[in-house]
Amino acid sequence: MPRVTACSTLTFALSSLQTALEHIAGYGFDRVEIADMLTHTKHFSTHCSRTVDPVAVRDLLERNGLTAIAANCALVTIYQDGLGFEKLAAPRQSAAEREDVRKAKENVVFYKLHEPRQAEAYKAQALAHLDNLAAVGVPMVCLNVGRRAQMQDPDGELQAAATVIDEVAENARRRGIRVVLEMPHVWQLYYDVDRSRQMLSLVNSDNVGVVLDATHWHTSGYDLDDYVSFLGDRLWNVHLRDATGKDSPGGDFLLEATPGKGEVDFGLLGRTLDKYDYRGNVTLETEYKNYTEEAEVDAENAFALAHLESVGWEIPESP
Repeated sequence: MPRVTACSTLTFALSSLQTALEHIAGYGFDRVEIADMLTHTKHFSTHCSRTVDPVAVRDLLERNGLTAIAANCALVTIYQDGLGFEKLAAPRQSAAEREDVRKAKENVVFYKLHEPRQAEAYKAQALAHLDNLAAVGVPMVCLNVGRRAQMQDPDGELQAAATVIDEVAENARRRGIRVVLEMPHVWQLYYDVDRSRQMLSLVNSDNVGVVLDATHWHTSGYDLDDYVSFLGDRLWNVHLRDATGKDSPGGDFLLEATPGKGEVDFGLLGRTLDKYDYRGNVTLETEYKNYTEEAEVDAENAFALAHLESVGWEIPESP
């Protein structure tokens, strides 16, 4: 069975980067994925109103004996009158959130990459992000593309997004960084396996790969064996988190469950990755936005790792 090789700082959504790294190292991990969602998990901001110090981040990683294998930071902005951008209320298929996180999400803008002005703003934000990642030495970045709830012309919007991603990916290549898209992702333009296949076919750059997320596999309900076979060597990272329910017009699903407390078949996932000889990174990407102390998160992650081990996964040895 595959090995869980990294842990995301998303798991400590309400804590500082320093605290997140200390706890992740304490689990026995030597690799980490850095996350920043702007409204929470504020660990490596891509937004112009918050600056990130790459040197300080690099020092924190070294101090905790961790290597950053990827960054998953939302390329979004905050709504302002007069810009012509459209804010989009966050869906409620998440676990319990603190009220300040919920309120902050109400003013998030997801760029529409088929609109030239917004595409340019996205690319500018992406380039600044890539420069910071290169300074830290992060070799892979997960990018987000549009929002399903705003989509009106699926084919045209996917083509426009692919064109933007190609340009960003070539800029990333020059900095020694690979680009991944989390596909399918039930909230983004490639919300199911068919749209994900379409998106990958439209991207020309071979510097673009895919993150397979366990929650979106379960919620989308696609054929895992068929999709992993289709991706082949374009599968560059795997995210482990649990989920309940299926994608539906009513949105009756939950994407933020602790592994072992939802409906994802992690045993099947591991066996399928083994079948196709996957040897890339696998990231524990739990997400908690309502805890009062880090010990609560530690307990959930200990449960998650124990469950994964019980179905055959290799997990890090706790120091």
